[in-house]
Amino acid sequence: MKTIPTILVTLYLLSVSWQYDLSAQENAAPSQGSVVLKWLGNAGWEIQVGQTIILIDPFITRGEANPTAEWKTDEEAVLGVIKRADYIFAGHSHADHIADVPFIAKKFGSKVIGSQTTTNIALTGGVDKSQVVTIHGGENLDFKDFTVKVVESEHGIVRRGGRTRRPKFEEITKPWSGPILGSSFIEGGCYLYYFTFGKLQLLHQSSGGFIEDNLTGLRSDIALLYPMNRSDTAEILKALQPKTVYVHHFDEWRNSIAEGMPESNARRAQRFVRDVNAIDKNIKVVIPKYFETHTLD
Repeated sequence: MKTIPTILVTLYLLSVSWQYDLSAQENAAPSQGSVVLKWLGNAGWEIQVGQTIILIDPFITRGEANPTAEWKTDEEAVLGVIKRADYIFAGHSHADHIADVPFIAKKFGSKVIGSQTTTNIALTGGVDKSQVVTIHGGENLDFKDFTVKVVESEHGIVRRGGRTRRPKFEEITKPWSGPILGSSFIEGGCYLYYFTFGKLQLLHQSSGGFIEDNLTGLRSDIALLYPMNRSDTAEILKALQPKTVYVHHFDEWRNSIAEGMPESNARRAQRFVRDVNAIDKNIKVVIPKYFETHTLD
């Protein structure tokens, strides 16, 4: 028979063990295979896989960049949404995709992956050289919890006055001293990112363009797509054969998120859903809400 002191010691050890287990559960990371998406507005996403936080095209400040004025990130707004970032991927270098990147990368020590223009803007903004990875298309990047294939793309055509044209390609080839102006955010190289998380494949499209030949053999479970016209949508769906599509870059990025979603922008997303359903009714299409999380199977 156990003595009273022995019983007390046993109860104490059980108590400590129970508290430890509870604490471990509260601080536990998502399971090893889980991938959690959060839409940040525009083409911006946060992806969490295990303990790793990935950002793509994060633009929380919102609003147009004045070409002749120094760009100022709304730090309070950014930190109200972004709590950590291990990696930041940039699809291209327009302000509504990368203007907040230098601040986020400096704050959290994030790796910045993007074109020469993106990485040179980051360096100009004070990001350490050790944090930037310049891509040119075709790279296969291997990280601890995921891999990424960099797919060369194009921004898409500009339609004005019934005529179409492609923007002149240019790249910022080195950092400079002085402020980052609104005019600094030129397009630069444009890329799609093809992520592999275990057995899950996910493709991110930052704008309305793509190069069909570069999609050969890329089957994605999840596709984060720009709302293109039906013909282009049919081409990219045929190539990727996704199970689920999330539409993005349909909101009004010049307005603050607090202003809500304009009805015309909501209709744009709904039209895209109808187009996808008409092309392949077996594809699930999701219109995300700001900062809503989606756990992927």
